[in-house]
Amino acid sequence: MIELAVHAGELERVAPLVTARVPAAALAGVSGALGAGPIGEQAEGGACLLRDAAGSGASVVAQYDPFREELTFVVPGALPAGSTQRFVLEEGAGHVEAARAAPHPVRVIQKLDRLVFRVGDEAFATYNVHGGRRPYFWPVLGPAGASVIRGQGTSDHPHHTGMGLNYGGHSEGGSANIWSDWDEPPYGPGGRMLHRGFRRLAAGPVFGEVVQDLTYVNAYGDPIVDEVRTIRCWWTSPSARYLDFRFDVISARDRGPQPFLFMMRLPDFFDIPSSGRVTNSAGHPVPPADPKDRYYRAVWIDASGPTGDPPPPPPAAPPETLVDLPGARRPKKGPGQGPWNGIAVFDHPGNDGYPGVVGKYAGGRGTVQITQAHYPPAGAPNGPFSFRQRVYIHDGDAESAAVPTHCADYTHPCRVDIVVI
Repeated sequence: MIELAVHAGELERVAPLVTARVPAAALAGVSGALGAGPIGEQAEGGACLLRDAAGSGASVVAQYDPFREELTFVVPGALPAGSTQRFVLEEGAGHVEAARAAPHPVRVIQKLDRLVFRVGDEAFATYNVHGGRRPYFWPVLGPAGASVIRGQGTSDHPHHTGMGLNYGGHSEGGSANIWSDWDEPPYGPGGRMLHRGFRRLAAGPVFGEVVQDLTYVNAYGDPIVDEVRTIRCWWTSPSARYLDFRFDVISARDRGPQPFLFMMRLPDFFDIPSSGRVTNSAGHPVPPADPKDRYYRAVWIDASGPTGDPPPPPPAAPPETLVDLPGARRPKKGPGQGPWNGIAVFDHPGNDGYPGVVGKYAGGRGTVQITQAHYPPAGAPNGPFSFRQRVYIHDGDAESAAVPTHCADYTHPCRVDIVVI
């Protein structure tokens, strides 16, 4: 029997995602816990049930990754500061039974040019890997059904698309530009991030995960960066949706400062700053009193606003068809209309230079860009190095969604003790 003790520590936790290292041999008696599918192919995460050891009888679904020997699950409800919650592995529970009990199972559907993340029966996010200068997310649907990031085709900075990792900025110091979709100077000619393939696509009862190989090339086709990207998706509730990113840069051979820019463009209907708002851990005013003062260090930054009426639900098939259909009714654009949704970006304390520099500006129509910059560390200018981000999509604004609490849980995760009885 395996017992797991989850310690809140000094922080108040709200449905934290916890991960514990458990040897695969300890789960040999649990049918299906080790999952199915090798690395390099579509895989199904192993599932098992944990029972609350306090005697409530409540069960929690956990997902096991046999390659990392990690057991991951969401602690339901609140975990008060200083408290400990104990769980016992139900050895008789099989994979099928556990998977059926999962409240928010994640599927990763591969298409020719994109991946579609579906949680339960709902579309959530699309990761576009072909057709652009770099892979990007769009749409990413909030609880109200509208995308909390902007796609293509608007008059304000049309070369900013969706959310994802960009590179090179404004070609500072000669670094290749894989940021703008414009090829003419001063931004171009530009390079590309080339999708080389997926090492792993894993669905599961708790999370879905993608591991991707990429090579960056400059305008002449010369390879300048090799990267392995890991993306994990999960929900703790329909009102709290998450994407985790880990960027492992194996080598960087470009000149200049080599800025890696985690960037997103927010939708027009947030109407920032007239209706919607941007808040951050630094208390930096947005927009700033001095328009030139747009860079600051922050552990988290959040943008939220009214989404208007949500679009009509998409057809049941095909599954990649989401909300942006020809002729679909668009969300209202009037200020203050519709349910309020938001998106927050968290920095990780393991990143070099933490907390990182955040930059943003307001466009002519009130739209906003959020960018967090990462640079190669001084001790490894050509790699290897890595950096991480978490994105939290939520109902309400930063205060009602407890963004600082969720960020603290990311930067200081729960400690988990494991006892094999």
